[in-house]
Amino acid sequence: MRNTLASKPVTLGELLTNNFDSQPSAIAGSWIGRTLLNLANFSLLACLSALLLWLFLGETDLGMAPVLILLATLTMLWWLLNRSARAHKQHFLLRNDRQGFMRELRLDEKTAVFDGSNIYHLGHKHGLDAQPLGEVVDLLRSQGYRIVCFFDANIFYTLGKHGAFSSGTRHSLAMLESIFGLKKNEIYIVPSGVQADKYILECLNYLPISFAVSNDRYRDYAHKYPSVMKDNLWRKGVKISGDEIRLLQHRI
Repeated sequence: MRNTLASKPVTLGELLTNNFDSQPSAIAGSWIGRTLLNLANFSLLACLSALLLWLFLGETDLGMAPVLILLATLTMLWWLLNRSARAHKQHFLLRNDRQGFMRELRLDEKTAVFDGSNIYHLGHKHGLDAQPLGEVVDLLRSQGYRIVCFFDANIFYTLGKHGAFSSGTRHSLAMLESIFGLKKNEIYIVPSGVQADKYILECLNYLPISFAVSNDRYRDYAHKYPSVMKDNLWRKGVKISGDEIRLLQHRI
């Protein structure tokens, strides 16, 4: 097991939340900070509500309008800043999960973590495009594995360039579901400007019963994820010979 489950969380969301909350930077002054923040929010909203009520009852004149607008703007900015701060306290695996399924991944279930872009490029190189990824996904799904497939942000551009869909077609998650035979809650597209590698390895780092499906060896990350890459079983490659597609180091 790659992580010690001290509090015995059941899902990845619980584990990542517990880890973030247990960090020293999160503990120091956390309850004081939350209390002050709540008081500030309450004070701003109370003042704004009172002024709006006075205006509605005709107890003030239009000269107060600029003050009301200013307070409303400050309240909105305060809310947006707080929302942004709360979001950035989340682990990036949860924060950037557009489909929202990562949080519910159970730690006691076996999971196959795909480097979707890597396997797709392998298939395209052999003239098979999406077929290898789809076949290996079907194989592992039939064996009871939960599938998590990471794609680089440029996957739609790549597919369009290779003729997977006509130019001008609106990009949607349903396209990836159809092309690769994936389900909506199996697809994770990483934000633009970052590589999927970090997301894949971080996912493996926290899921005790998991392995990667990729032909990339991630050597640049070996120093950061030594516990993930400690044996030969953490990654399984895909080999294509003619029309035969094989998942290496995997026995049915």
